[in-house]
Amino acid sequence: MKEQKNPKLTSFFLRKEPSGFSLIEILVITAVIAVLGAVLLAGYSRQLSRSRDAQRKDDLSQLRVVFEDYYNDNACYPDLTIFETCGSSALTPYLKEIPCDPQDQEPYVYFSLGGNECRGYRVLVQLENTNDPNIESMGCDATNGCYWDDPTYNFGIAMGGTLAGSGWEQSAGPTPAPTPTPTPTPPADCSDGAWVISPNGVCSCYANDYWPTAGCPATYATYEECFAVSGCTGSCTEQDVPLSLRCER
Repeated sequence: MKEQKNPKLTSFFLRKEPSGFSLIEILVITAVIAVLGAVLLAGYSRQLSRSRDAQRKDDLSQLRVVFEDYYNDNACYPDLTIFETCGSSALTPYLKEIPCDPQDQEPYVYFSLGGNECRGYRVLVQLENTNDPNIESMGCDATNGCYWDDPTYNFGIAMGGTLAGSGWEQSAGPTPAPTPTPTPTPPADCSDGAWVISPNGVCSCYANDYWPTAGCPATYATYEECFAVSGCTGSCTEQDVPLSLRCER
């Protein structure tokens, strides 16, 4: 008699356990996810950039109307320093809040025509899309911007002159700290001698019985006078002082 096999038992021993994903499959899936993420991130960044550019254009359109309303009431455009307080209500009641750049919250750049706000104004912004056709139509371009010192400012509005033309004077902006002028400090008392410019270009005190034989072209009563004549800029290098002013070597 032929032995019969149990089909359930046979199926149990022949069934294979699932092996899961191989390393190559995991790497492929990871690469696909990374590519999709990069594409989505790039698209999101472009969308944000377009949104910011649209905001800049809207700000300028609003400012054009506000400036004309201001001019109608004051026979002049706002003061050049007005944009230094972007985000403030300094233009109330004409404008609730002075706009700032939507990306870095810095003020837009404001100019007057020939230094006179009553003659005209210009406001420049930085569009992130340098291929925007409005840039060229306004007389600016992607490389030189609107022909200001900073070529990244490539779009704006103007009244009284052309946007990329000349004659504009920039808003005052924060006043830079002045460069300190070097104050000469006399090295020693020279009550019994004369101040001269020594061979190395530095003002020195020569004894009265020495300087006549030192080949000095001139003497000075004080160190300050000597310093002023020498033209020394503070470094007092030999290149600062002409040879014709110095004593002989």
